[in-house]
Amino acid sequence: MIWIRADGGREIGMGHVMRCLAIGTALKNRGEKICFLLADDSVAAFLEEKGFSYRILSSNYRKMEEELDRLAGILEQEGPGTESAVFLADSYFVTATYMEGVRRRMPVAFLDDMGRTDLLVDLLVNYNIFAEESLYQKGEKLSPRLLLGTRYAPLRQEFSKVPYQVRKQANRVLITTGGSDRYNLAGQILAEALEHSETADMEYDVVDGAFNVHSPYLRELEKRHDNVHIYSNVAKMAELMRRCDMAVTAGGSTMYELSAIGVPIICFSFVDNQEKIVEGFKRRGIVPYGGDYLRQGRSMISEIVNAIGVLRQDSGLRTVYSDKLRQLVDGQGADRIAEKLTGLKHIRRMICADGIGMSGRM
Repeated sequence: MIWIRADGGREIGMGHVMRCLAIGTALKNRGEKICFLLADDSVAAFLEEKGFSYRILSSNYRKMEEELDRLAGILEQEGPGTESAVFLADSYFVTATYMEGVRRRMPVAFLDDMGRTDLLVDLLVNYNIFAEESLYQKGEKLSPRLLLGTRYAPLRQEFSKVPYQVRKQANRVLITTGGSDRYNLAGQILAEALEHSETADMEYDVVDGAFNVHSPYLRELEKRHDNVHIYSNVAKMAELMRRCDMAVTAGGSTMYELSAIGVPIICFSFVDNQEKIVEGFKRRGIVPYGGDYLRQGRSMISEIVNAIGVLRQDSGLRTVYSDKLRQLVDGQGADRIAEKLTGLKHIRRMICADGIGMSGRM
């Protein structure tokens, strides 16, 4: 059994769940049994639709240590099956106490974006463009096996080996801001692009996130403009991306998905954890950078719309960006992670040798 601890919802979006879904699918393809562990039922129906089992912890995702007793009870129900179990956590709210508690029962892995060095884990994955070994200097904690860099970007199979061609005439733009768009950035970008003389006549495909409270605004723009197309619950995201000439996106997993296909990206950030990602892409010179909404506000919107106009007029620049992005991500990262996770099963005896018991309360 591979237990995957991740959450999604209106406040935190779907990023954690989507990348774990990709890893879970790769594990299933290897014959592994998967079960998601969720704080609440916000994404339960989504996971069920995708064919994954889950358990609800009825906890506060921001206070994970409070769920340890409940988690212990769920694991006890599995009985002898925990002998070959592995635990993967993907949350910004994991603590050292939480991970040490789980590790008393099984090997643990962690999906990291922040350069965490305080966790006792057996495998740590940071697939981001900025991930380097210097982030994880040895300290008092266990030195984990590190899987670093875009080679391990956990993308769904649909993003592997997708044919893409840069067209001479650029007419279609994809706009995506994640599962929850608290500042209505998709709406702001779209509205300004429709008023700008160099971008007003382009076709706009806008992904409406599952927890976007500004959906009515987007739908109203769609009614008023024939060149605006709003998509919800997209089943074939790679296909939607492939038909676009460029994409406007916030920093996050979507940037790696677009990279695997080769769609030129205009990126921006609106939360702190996105900044390192967009900065990494910007530093390599492979994307136009729109800015940081928290610092720039409306001026960021104008920067993005201007960048759309520039890319529209320059097919050579779009070709350069596309080629560099495809060199960055190959779409096989989820399978590489799945291979290493299944390999953790043999270290159970090593954990016991460390003096950490495998029975009793967490």
